[in-house]
Amino acid sequence: RPSPRPRVPTLRRNGERGVPSTRDRYGIRMRWRRLVAFAIDWCCMLGWVAVVAAVGIPLHLAGAIQLTGALAQNLIGLTVVVPIVLAAAWCESHARGATPGKLALRLRVVRRNERLSFPWALLRNTLKLGVPWIIGHVAVFALVDTSASGTTPAWVLWLLVAAYVLPVLWVISLLLPGAHTIYDRLTSTDVVSALRARG
Repeated sequence: RPSPRPRVPTLRRNGERGVPSTRDRYGIRMRWRRLVAFAIDWCCMLGWVAVVAAVGIPLHLAGAIQLTGALAQNLIGLTVVVPIVLAAAWCESHARGATPGKLALRLRVVRRNERLSFPWALLRNTLKLGVPWIIGHVAVFALVDTSASGTTPAWVLWLLVAAYVLPVLWVISLLLPGAHTIYDRLTSTDVVSALRARG
């Protein structure tokens, strides 16, 4: 009599049951939770952008702030993105290890199954948010400055392409088997279920 066929091992990871083998550590539900969490965080970021615009535009119209020159333009970009990166890093290195979006979806960020430290959280969010944002900011202002001459340098176009490609790569890497984003791989971090992390 042939021996019974062994059952395929399953994982319980990030709150998901029945994920076959270790090739794909996330289920579809977990991927959507991360995407929804990022959408909530993005709304929070837009709120900060609105605050900066509400303060900066009247000051610019009054002549208190000049937007001429690459230094001034880049300082404006840093004023927007640096607080966002710092706030996200603080949230992910805090006791709950989660930004508002992750907190709402009961997720948290860990590094090698341990609480994420602030330097690693800062690096993670710099790669995730800061780099694409700054590249896009520099590309847009460079495009505006060089458009008056009638020719746009190739490096400006490459920056503009990179500003769009990087966020797309982040999303694609989340949807691929394993669902480990590039910035998570570079920082050895992972997003897990908050309930699982507590257990």
